[in-house]
Amino acid sequence: MALKPALSVHDQIELLRQRGMTIDDEKKATAFLQSNHYYRLNIYFHKFMASPDHYQDDFKFSQIIAVYENDRWLRNKILSVLEPIEINTRTQISHHLALTYGSDAFYQAKIFKDSVKYQEIFDNFSVEIARNKKDPVIVHHQKKYAGVFPIWVVVEFFSFNTLSKLYKNLLEPDKKIIAQGLYNANDYLFGQWLHVLSIQRNICAHYGYLFRREYPIRPIIAKSFKWDPTQDNQLFALFLVMRRLSDRNLWLTFIQNISDAEKIRPFFDLRDYGFPTDWRSYLV
Repeated sequence: MALKPALSVHDQIELLRQRGMTIDDEKKATAFLQSNHYYRLNIYFHKFMASPDHYQDDFKFSQIIAVYENDRWLRNKILSVLEPIEINTRTQISHHLALTYGSDAFYQAKIFKDSVKYQEIFDNFSVEIARNKKDPVIVHHQKKYAGVFPIWVVVEFFSFNTLSKLYKNLLEPDKKIIAQGLYNANDYLFGQWLHVLSIQRNICAHYGYLFRREYPIRPIIAKSFKWDPTQDNQLFALFLVMRRLSDRNLWLTFIQNISDAEKIRPFFDLRDYGFPTDWRSYLV
């Protein structure tokens, strides 16, 4: 089967016109498509289809630009909230394992529940070490400790996703101590939340879309959230988890920024991210 032919930016604009989109500023649309390729924008285009291959009435290219820029802004704000959660979790996992099992805890397969999953994590770490072999930290440990790394170094070379897998594979008593000590949280819920937040972190870090996104893996909604979800597969559900795991002052600043943005950013409507009309009562 032959692939679709490539289209020039001019032809891309003509295709959008044929499908009913108003190009309200062709020069601006051209510049935008030259720096943000059509395929990346395609998911946004489809969010505004009234029928296959035809847009809603009076739909303008300027709306695509606004929604795309809103997502860019929101991704950066979300990352600023996820970063301390991720770093705090790395710190407490390594601290607990080091004090409980020794600095070589990562090499003690017996402290992990599933040997197959442990080996997968170990292999992933080995790949990261090889990929970063010129890193001064790795060079130092290769020379001085024959390539054996203390747990507090190991976790720094994990992705957030790998960190969540490591936590999930710990023995139950260790998971309980870490979850309760960190956030006074149930260890099962905390493990699931780490997983969904690691997915969200990857979406944000790799410039994925957030607008009207539906997530196949949903966070477990704790009773303490006091929210009866009608749609727990959108971004708002993840905000409930982030609120639960965030520093209070940092979170309030973040929420104020979100609230202000809805008032001043064009086409920024929190309903497009699954927010109910009374969302402040759940997030503040």
